[in-house]
Amino acid sequence: MLFLMALFIGGQLSAQTETLVGSNTKIGGFGGPLLQFASLNGDFAFYSGGGGAAIFDGRFYLGGFGMGLNTDHVYSYQNLPHYADIGFGGLWLGYIHKANKLVHLNFSLPLGGGGIEFSPINDDLDDPDYVDGFYMLNPSIGAELNVTSFMKISLNAGYMFFAGVDNDVLPASHLNSPSMMFALKFGYFAE
Repeated sequence: MLFLMALFIGGQLSAQTETLVGSNTKIGGFGGPLLQFASLNGDFAFYSGGGGAAIFDGRFYLGGFGMGLNTDHVYSYQNLPHYADIGFGGLWLGYIHKANKLVHLNFSLPLGGGGIEFSPINDDLDDPDYVDGFYMLNPSIGAELNVTSFMKISLNAGYMFFAGVDNDVLPASHLNSPSMMFALKFGYFAE
């Protein structure tokens, strides 16, 4: 009798309804700080921000990010010195290859838009004299390290592309640059 009950319960536990969407897909998520190193008109540029995403089956992720320029860059605008301030954000897509390995590859594609502000150095109000919008994308490939089951460290190398820039002080050719992104990711990775 016990054998028949165990067989029946075991059969019920293993029988799962197959569906087109949902039942076999593992969904998780992560978030954390982002640090990016690039160049701006040939000078070192440091950006920081954060991002997060939903992750599907431990491989594909879809989310958002935001970054801002932290280093000081002075340019002449209307014959006066101005600080350039840059911020951008948008959609964050990616793929993680063999996420269960201690060190593994990841492919990242942040894309979106942002703006450049030129603020006079001697203005205490910090009101920008000029604001310019742009589009950007930053494809990259990198290595990811599984620190714990809920934390990963990622280091990616890529290239930042900017378009739609409409100013003579910092055209897209001065913004485009190789980049390195360091990320701490915390969450449930659905592996």
